[in-house]
Amino acid sequence: MVATIYILDDDPTYAKLLAANLGPAGRFRIAVFERPDALLARHADEPPDAVITDLVMPDLNGVEVTRRLRVADPHLPIFVLTGHADIATAVDALKAGANEYLTKPVNIDELLTLLTRALADRPLLEAGASLEQARGREYSVEAILGQDPKVEEVRAFVRRMAAIARPTVLLLGESGTGKNLVARAIHYSSPHSGGRFVEINCSALPANLLEAELFGYKKGAFTDAREAKRGLIEVADGGTLLLDEIAELGPELQAKLLNFLESRRFRRLGGTDEIEVAVRLITATNRNLEEQVQAGRFRADLYYRITVASLVLPPLREIRRDIPLLADHFRDAFSREFKKKVAAIDPAALEILDAWRWPGNVRELRNVIERAMIFSDGPLLKRAHLPPFGGAERAARADSHPDKFPLPKGLSLADAEREYIRLTLEETDGNIQRAAEALGISRKNLWEKRKKYGLLETAPDPGGDA
Repeated sequence: MVATIYILDDDPTYAKLLAANLGPAGRFRIAVFERPDALLARHADEPPDAVITDLVMPDLNGVEVTRRLRVADPHLPIFVLTGHADIATAVDALKAGANEYLTKPVNIDELLTLLTRALADRPLLEAGASLEQARGREYSVEAILGQDPKVEEVRAFVRRMAAIARPTVLLLGESGTGKNLVARAIHYSSPHSGGRFVEINCSALPANLLEAELFGYKKGAFTDAREAKRGLIEVADGGTLLLDEIAELGPELQAKLLNFLESRRFRRLGGTDEIEVAVRLITATNRNLEEQVQAGRFRADLYYRITVASLVLPPLREIRRDIPLLADHFRDAFSREFKKKVAAIDPAALEILDAWRWPGNVRELRNVIERAMIFSDGPLLKRAHLPPFGGAERAARADSHPDKFPLPKGLSLADAEREYIRLTLEETDGNIQRAAEALGISRKNLWEKRKKYGLLETAPDPGGDA
């Protein structure tokens, strides 16, 4: 059964753009509303499976809409969007019952991940099951799939880290290699799995908001601090805190994080009392931290403190023997999700998958199989169901140039960077999210470089604006 999603925003253009970016036709049944009263009336007659609502609207704001929906449906996934990154109103939305709040422009991949997870969790919540128990099965060591020796090394690392009382762990590797999955497997395989697993993307918030999110604040600490709030470090007490994209932390936050790691104590913003917590810290990044230290962008003392135990996750191109296994796993998962009877992947399609360079790694493979499953009809997932970049001509080029782009000699450094970015955009069919992941930079950084080098007009972005 296709999930029904309601989108509420008084800007109809943005709402329709968001609906279009949530995926191809057939993935969700989406209805767009400009007025809260219209959505609430439809909800009463035809309850949706999830709601995405703007925060600031002229009649009822997103907080009040969330509150009314939550009273009517305790388990309805609700996501609140704000264009202001106002932490106080975001806290109000969470208190009203929102699952998450996200800032505009929304990262579609992040929203889809949260939405898919919430839709999967809903039957468990309605049945009264423990989400922590369900998460333990979903993120077990066995959930790290693969037969390559490098994957077995990853599983061995997870078992070792899970058995040790709260070590500080650093996970390295390209975007899409599964750092989040490994972090969760460490948590849910440990004796502390009953505690909370809390994660935050350090590149997703401005420095001032990130500091408030991590350490919390006292009432009156700043203009919008109308009441005290616990930070994520405090929320994760007794469990695990994942700091994703730690290389994006600014100098001041790096210093504060180092102080916390040395003492396991911290103060809320505006507070004087020291709070002590027992939390396992896992950090992750797709950047080369040693190079960041040498360039003066990352503190050497913090780097040494978080590299107590580190692991580099292998890119998919280095574990090609596992591509059929992983592809079939995703085929099976989406067969069940989409209620389709696709029993296997055609050998010709597997040849294409094996030949591709996979700059987005396992995440890209998952997205490719998901798209192919949407368009498949018969018992086999065929070559024709794969997206254009999986075609024979592109696969042949990827196979003949597996790890490099052809750059002419004699280019200046700036010209070489421009050409490399242009070729990466070409390889990813203009998809900004995949190109940014392949280049190891943020979407914002990629947009700035495209603007600098005059590449904005050459890369239409199927995934949304940069």
